[in-house]
Amino acid sequence: MAPDWCAFIFKATERGSDNESPCSSYEDIGIFSLLLTVLRPILGFFVRFRLLTRWELEHPGFGLQLAVILVLMTALYLIAKIRHRRPVLHALGWVWPHTKWVMLAPILGVLLAGLAICLHGQAQNTRTIPLVEAMILGVVLGPILEESFFRGCLLPVLAGSLTNSLAVILTALVFALFHNPSNLSHWVSFSGSGVAYGWIRMASRSTTAATLTHAVYNLVLLLFAGS
Repeated sequence: MAPDWCAFIFKATERGSDNESPCSSYEDIGIFSLLLTVLRPILGFFVRFRLLTRWELEHPGFGLQLAVILVLMTALYLIAKIRHRRPVLHALGWVWPHTKWVMLAPILGVLLAGLAICLHGQAQNTRTIPLVEAMILGVVLGPILEESFFRGCLLPVLAGSLTNSLAVILTALVFALFHNPSNLSHWVSFSGSGVAYGWIRMASRSTTAATLTHAVYNLVLLLFAGS
């Protein structure tokens, strides 16, 4: 017989998205993915016309990273809004979760960060920009964008075609691929954290809970990198 906690995890994941209709579709995901694909060539045109230097493109600073994140966040919002004519934030799971998930999310983030540090040490997240800028990008805007797309948009769409558990795993693998892992340990780290974000998203029925976990994870790594 499986341990009680294993049964809890399985059942919570399977129940998580009951009666939820995804805001997005595979077509929306394709449109957003196409935008991601053409974004670098577009920035390449900026370099060609001297609006951006090659060095800035290869070593993006705070301003460029902020601009890219805001463009992608706006694009994701407009794709969902224009195509489906629904309140986007609520449909993407941006609701306040039950108190137990608010309490569990940061604990889970700390545990995941601890595992990542054990796997990679300080090299996991070497900070190259000031702490305040890193906090804005890595603890606030980055998790909001990534969780809005991966757990708010992609995960519910996959869950509509597959079992919830398989959808969580596939979303985590795509999430890991998005971060361009350089070795097996990075694959394990990004995939494992992606599964955790997906699980808490489905169990709490809230992208907010997944984002809180993700933000705390990044915060711990940033503080560790600066120590």
